[in-house]
Amino acid sequence: MINQEVIFLSIITLSLLSLLFLLLLYLLTRKFYDIKKRRKIENYKNKIYPKVLSIIAEGDLVRGISFEKKVLKQKAIEELLSKYVKILEGEEEKKRLSELATLWLEDYYRKRLKSKRWSQRMNALYHIEDFHMVKLIDDVVLLSSKKNITHQETIHILRILASFQFSGLKDLLPNQYHYLSRYDYRSILTRLEHGLFDQFVLTFHKSPTPFKYAILDVISVKRAKEYCVFTENVFSTYQGELKLRALKALAEIGYVKDIEPCLEMLHSSKWQERMVAAKLIGSIKEEKGIPRLIELLHDQTWWVRSQAGQSIRQFPNGKAILQKVLETSKDAYARDMAWDWLHKGV
Repeated sequence: MINQEVIFLSIITLSLLSLLFLLLLYLLTRKFYDIKKRRKIENYKNKIYPKVLSIIAEGDLVRGISFEKKVLKQKAIEELLSKYVKILEGEEEKKRLSELATLWLEDYYRKRLKSKRWSQRMNALYHIEDFHMVKLIDDVVLLSSKKNITHQETIHILRILASFQFSGLKDLLPNQYHYLSRYDYRSILTRLEHGLFDQFVLTFHKSPTPFKYAILDVISVKRAKEYCVFTENVFSTYQGELKLRALKALAEIGYVKDIEPCLEMLHSSKWQERMVAAKLIGSIKEEKGIPRLIELLHDQTWWVRSQAGQSIRQFPNGKAILQKVLETSKDAYARDMAWDWLHKGV
């Protein structure tokens, strides 16, 4: 009985050792193949990079590069162009790089957009955007209609279409993608140029709430003064979070046509509204708001006090006002805040 157990254990041990040996052999073979592949890619990059750099930087004719559409060579081209796209600043250079990418990698990415592998599709999307390969816009739109794509792919597709100023986005986004979050919408809308963004502003009142938030956020981030009248209209028409976001946008823009409704917000029962209104008064340097800003230095909410101090500091005589509060106020919190903003940046 003992001999049988020993034989059985010996067989299992030998089997495991054999499997481990085969696994090690596979890993070594794979490692050797990867090293060989990497060496080929690097050798090809070293061979062509002077010519590629000359084409991008100086606009030389695309000749002298014998380019076969083989995967390893296409990978080398991709890596080389990815390196340059991160450091280029001139529009002409970016345009030439985009033309090279289209010439050499268009078919390469078109195939990968049709791949069943998520990683290949995402990789293709990232490079299509980086290289601004507008010729592949129809293929990107086609991918958006596939049922098996992930949420991450969907968002990146919409960002690409926005970056390429795809006119169909004005119908595609609100009709087929009305379920997206404010963050998703904002990441898409920030890529739009003025003309296409206008189309979404025109449909603001019919849009879902997260979409409205995103539009106001974009106006705020871009400090788009051309939408000041629109933003004031939203501020006066809506309540709650939309009113607050419109006020934030006006504070970032730094301009309002009618200051009186904004001055009223300094007396709001909601601390967030008092804070943002205080920011607006400081950004436009509206002297009518100074007495109330001084009162807000005594507010029960730290954020309101801090913003009031910052806004006062933005006025030409702001330091003198803060100094007076520091010397005369009986409120320790107000004095502390006045002292803080007097010494900011000192």
